[in-house]
This record gives sequence, structure tokens and C-alpha cells, in this order.
Amino acid sequence: MPPHVETAAAAAAAIAAGELSPVDLAERMLATIETTEPHLHAYATVTADEARAQAAGLADELARGLRRGPLHGIPVGIKDLIDTAGVRTGYGSPRFTGHVPARDASAVIRLRDAGVVVLGKHTTHELAWGGRTDSAFFGPTHNPYRRGRIPGGSSGGSAASVVAGSSLGALGSDTAGSVRIPAALSGCVGFKPSRGRVPLDGVLPLAPSLDHLGVLARTVDDAALLMTGIAAPAPADPPADLRVGWLGGWYDAVLAPEVREALAATRARIEDHGARVEDVVIPGEELMPQAVLARILGEAGAFHRSAFERDPAGFGPDIAELMRMAPPGDEEVERHEAAVRRLVAALHRALASYDVLAGATVPVTAPAIGAMTLTVDGREWPVELVLTRLTSPFNAAGLPAVSVPVALAGGLPVGLQLAGAAMRDDVVLDAARLVERLTPPLPRPAIHEGGTR
Repeated sequence: MPPHVETAAAAAAAIAAGELSPVDLAERMLATIETTEPHLHAYATVTADEARAQAAGLADELARGLRRGPLHGIPVGIKDLIDTAGVRTGYGSPRFTGHVPARDASAVIRLRDAGVVVLGKHTTHELAWGGRTDSAFFGPTHNPYRRGRIPGGSSGGSAASVVAGSSLGALGSDTAGSVRIPAALSGCVGFKPSRGRVPLDGVLPLAPSLDHLGVLARTVDDAALLMTGIAAPAPADPPADLRVGWLGGWYDAVLAPEVREALAATRARIEDHGARVEDVVIPGEELMPQAVLARILGEAGAFHRSAFERDPAGFGPDIAELMRMAPPGDEEVERHEAAVRRLVAALHRALASYDVLAGATVPVTAPAIGAMTLTVDGREWPVELVLTRLTSPFNAAGLPAVSVPVALAGGLPVGLQLAGAAMRDDVVLDAARLVERLTPPLPRPAIHEGGTR
């Protein structure tokens, strides 16, 4: 088998050239799953027999001269929040351990039609309601760069698998950053497209006003390739000269020193390349992260309320605590929503002058598994508030956003987030390609018992 299949794009080229069989590629992925899963727990369910059958069928199509497109034979994982026909879909919850959907989610149908091989279901934080992928019922998923650290979430299994090489891409969901947070903390690319580009039917809701589907991949080209399978093309109008607004003010007020240092080096590389980079001060909105989490509390709490009242023991301790929280009053809701509106308006104003806005994806590197608070700049914060602080505004605004790995700090990945105007997804991906091209690739983690390097 050709050695140059570390990415989906390279595998697609090898399959198209007749140098690689979907069967051989699927077997390679399944062997990697066996090797890495004891140390990562990135999969809730592995569908080895089904994957082999799909790969054999796709290989037969190639032998008959049929190729569905660039995703033909590419092995991927599906977040366990997203329905897959005939395959257990547990939503990260003990309440759904026996749940087997009758139908695929629309996005999964599109991927299957495009020719992907589904390897199984990636682990998720319970009900996707958290950024850690740390389950009280099923055990935690580990960061591929360091055992004992979280991979991020709620699409944590997807990011861990992609980085470990046990899938060549993944379909995830993103409500307050659940694609981009694990991409940043685990060291891969995570892309959330503009709201409405990917259908959400067949996906367990968290907060419908904020929910998106997105992709996780090794490279920006791989992320773009996966997007061709699940969404209609976005209008392409690449700028002649990239204009980057570097987010300051409230946005970079809370950053760990090692993250700040890594981002400064990344900015210098972009400026040295000749791109126009200017500081953009986002008005102070300390209420914004709490406002988004409060909206999730209201919408998710309403969705799960009756089940919780019937069987509270079916919820993990952190979700149960959220369910027991009193809903905010009307005055507090309006104050929160006003903060959201102000920040969304500020983002739109900034994007009138710049092609993309840039800044940290997550203010810290991967916290320890089990940590519920973090100290940043001498102040103690709830962990979920830190993790979602910089990603959630782009869910509220429905804007395309991507996280690209740019450094290791203390052996753990740091991600740069780029966001653009609505439906300018291709501009965001083009800017991400530039950053990726200018950034030394992260070393692959050495996954073994006892942790990574």
C-alpha cells in the first residue's frame, strides 16, 4: 500500500489513480483503531464488519469503472450525536445505550452517497452538553498528545481519532465550539460552516438556535474535501489581498501566556508573508460567554426536562447539576440576549472591513481530565466558560469559523481561529490554507500505554 495516505486528499488521489484499494485503506484504519483505542477511547462503537462490506462494495464499483467522486472509499467516523441507520447511536448518554436509529441523518446520507466508508461512532460529551468528552458512565476520552488531558468537546472522540490516524475525517456538531474546541486542543483542523449549509435533521438537538454541523480533519484541504460531501458549494470570491482583523479588546483579555506567545509567532509569520493584519478591538462583553451558555441551558433544559424528571439517575453528575439549575428570569434573559446582539453586531461591523477575523480558538491548552475550574491570568474560571469563551460568538452569529493548529506549547496543541462573513466559507478556508502553509506541521503524537510524549 502506498505510504502517502496520511491525509484524506492523498488517499483520494491514490484511490483515483488505482494505487490504493478502499478495502486496504479500511483495513489500515481498523488496525489503527485496535492499536490506539486502549489509550484514547475515541470510539463509542466500531462498525468493523459494516466498514469492510462498504469498502468491498466501493472497490467493486471502481472495478466496474464507477467512481462517485473524491470521497469514494475515504474512511471516516461519525459523532455519536448523529443518527446512523442500524448502528447504535447513544448520544453519549446511558439513557440511549440501546438506541438504534432506523434512518441516517441527512448529512450521513450525503456522505454515504459520496462514497465514504463509515468506521463507527466517535465519542461525545454526554448529550453534547459540555466541552470535555469526559463521561461519568463510559470513561473519558484522552488527548492524543497527553494521556490524562481532555481532547476537548463535545466532538472530542472525533478530534482524537483524526489526530491518532484511526480515521481520515469526521462529522461533528458545534453549538458553542464543539468542533473547533477539540480541534484546537487535540491538534487538527475543525471547520464550522455558515448556519444553514448543512441540514441538522437526524442530529440530537442541544440548542437549536446555535446548533451547526461541521467537520474535523488532518488538513484544511481534507476539511474542504469533507464539506463537498455534506453541503452545496458556497459562493467563492477569494480576495486578491488577504485582510486580517486580529481580535483584541475583550476577545484576547483572558489568554494563557503560552497561548498568547504562540499566537504572536503565528501573526508574525502571516505579516511576514505580506498579508495585511490590523488590530480590531471588540467592545467589552464579559457577559457574552455566560449569555450563550445560559441560552444553551434554557433550550437544552427544556428539551431534556421531562426525561430528567422521570429518571434523574440517567444523567451524569455535571448534566444533572445543569438540569437542577433554576432557569433565568425574563430580565436576566433580556440582559443576556442584549449582550449577544451587541457582540454579533460588532463582529458584523468588523467583517465589513476584513476578510477574516483571527485570534485564539481556546484561551488555554488542554486541561486535565476531571478539572472543573481553571486558573487563567490569576483568576479562577469554570472550565466550560473558558473553553467556549472565544468560539461561542460565532455560533450566535452563524458565521463560518475554522481552527487550525499552529504550535505545541508545553507539548500540547494551540489553535488559531479564523472567522468570516456569512456564506464566505471558502474565504475562511483559503485563509486557513495560508496559515497552514506558513506553519511548521505539528509532530505526530506517539500514542502508547501511559500516555503520549
